[in-house]
Amino acid sequence: MSMFSFDEQSGYVSLCEHPRDAGFPTTSSQLIELLEQSAYACYEYIDANIGKLFIPSSQYQNQSLVVAKAVDAHLEVKVDAKNMVVEASLTTARGGKIVSMDMAQEVLAEAGVIKGISLRALDTFLGQQFKQPPGAHYTAIVAHGRMPKEGTDAKFVRLCSTAQDRVLSPQATSGGKVDMRNLGAIITVKPGTPLMQRVPATPGEDGFTVFGDVMPAKPGKDLPLEPFEGTRIDPNNSDMLIADAKGVPVALPRGMRVDDVLCFHHVDVSTGHVEFDGSVIISGDVKDGMRVKATGDITVLGFVESATIESKSEVTVMLGAVGRKRENVENFTCNITASRTISVGYAQYCHIKTEQDLFIERQALHCDLSARRLIRVGKANNPRGKIIGGNILDAMRIETGELGAPSGTKTRVFIAQYWHDLRQKQQQINDFEKLLATKAAALQQARKKANKIPDPAQRAHYIKKITASEQQIKIKTASTKKKKHLVKIKIARLLATSRLKVNELMHPGVELKIAQESKQFSRIYPPNMVRFFEGKITQSF
Repeated sequence: MSMFSFDEQSGYVSLCEHPRDAGFPTTSSQLIELLEQSAYACYEYIDANIGKLFIPSSQYQNQSLVVAKAVDAHLEVKVDAKNMVVEASLTTARGGKIVSMDMAQEVLAEAGVIKGISLRALDTFLGQQFKQPPGAHYTAIVAHGRMPKEGTDAKFVRLCSTAQDRVLSPQATSGGKVDMRNLGAIITVKPGTPLMQRVPATPGEDGFTVFGDVMPAKPGKDLPLEPFEGTRIDPNNSDMLIADAKGVPVALPRGMRVDDVLCFHHVDVSTGHVEFDGSVIISGDVKDGMRVKATGDITVLGFVESATIESKSEVTVMLGAVGRKRENVENFTCNITASRTISVGYAQYCHIKTEQDLFIERQALHCDLSARRLIRVGKANNPRGKIIGGNILDAMRIETGELGAPSGTKTRVFIAQYWHDLRQKQQQINDFEKLLATKAAALQQARKKANKIPDPAQRAHYIKKITASEQQIKIKTASTKKKKHLVKIKIARLLATSRLKVNELMHPGVELKIAQESKQFSRIYPPNMVRFFEGKITQSF
């Protein structure tokens, strides 16, 4: 017969008889040892009651015989400050009831948690009650909110190749060779040809907190498809741009245009200079002293030999551009300029300038190169071309295999020179701010004087004029402050993104300038990257 009794209603474990009457146990330690060996070992012992049982007393019969109690498992939930994560804390039962799934969901509901509950995580969490010892404490994440997912901007998918695409990726013949001259039929389009498709912006996906509060998503920019010369919107599909004329397709940021195309075998004294409102394709060479100027793309499948190429769009010279130095001057006889990308096989004694990117497939020898964004010498991904001698007058990023020559040929590299323009603009803004402050102070003085005018009508007239001027100063000050902030951001972004990457060797004789800081390199360096960091030029390997 057990010496303990259990009351299910109260959850108490009691001795059936007082130890003094039963003669056993004789100490509290013995009693605890008996409890540990009983079915109530995991229950919470009531030490105060156990101790009193063994203190001599004439009133012992009035003492409580309760020595332990069943304690139910206890669950608490905590929500983080952003209302996005719910952490559950559970203390396992000591002889009492476990926390069921229904009970856990009720606790969550009482805390206001109604969204993002992971039933799987909650089930796993509650299942730990059967693995953890009685009275153990453990925690887990059981609910997550969801951050809003921004919508994607409208996309513009090009559906046809351009002249530059075909030159940079020529078609192979049956013998494995490529035919660089047979491009005319490939790069022209007819009226009705699909050119570009617009993929509309998406609205994004709203987020939510664990309390069910909606976090609105930011929709993508729904930019329109823009038809340009020689193109139109498909009447049957407002997201489709089609050709409206026969000619050469030219890709633009949110649309395309179709240029008239002018084709030559060579450009020399027999053709004269070329100036054309459209695109020009030259299947051969541009000879010494000739000039080709076009508003559209200029594609040369041969060489440019001491000639001038000017385009308001893109320039592609498949084989290469070769010039020479003019006597007694620094200028070269070969000049290539474009508003957009320039792609050249190789270049020697050339001046090449673009407002966007410059790609040279093999090497640049003693050239003056300038690009607003990237200069890459070598093939994409891991360029291994060579820049030997000459000057890189400006670029944000430069990627090449080798820079300079083993002989120490002087090679000057200027990066992020747009910094000087931004600094000048910044100074102009600062000067204008000072001017506005001076005018604001003068208006304050004028207001003090106006307040002393004895005639009410005259005083009101002057104060009205001063107030209007002050309002204009206030608007200009706010606008100037915004411009100042934008220029500061542009400077920081320019310095953060500008870099020189050399994938093979940097030779002695290289002079580098990033923004206003300069550095000379007098030995050979392995693959490395040079950038502007914390106010100075740094080199990493």
